[in-house]
Amino acid sequence: MSNKYQIYLISDSTGETLDRIFLALQAQFLGFKYNSHQYAFTRTENQILKILETCKKNKNSIILYTIVDSNLAKFLTENTK
Repeated sequence: MSNKYQIYLISDSTGETLDRIFLALQAQFLGFKYNSHQYAFTRTENQILKILETCKKNKNSIILYTIVDSNLAKFLTENTK
């Protein structure tokens, strides 16, 4: 992989679970180049929209999230299409 990815880690709590998931993903890909952007305690649609604005400005953006609130998770997925 020669591209550098922008990884957005979005959590509605501390982000510890998401950190573990991302660590496991990193182990699967050798030479994976990235910048990570962590967003903990993300609990409103407005916060999601601000993060997505940043994502859209960058190429090679990947969003990983752990959000328990199903409505907020659905809002996130619907607004990334």
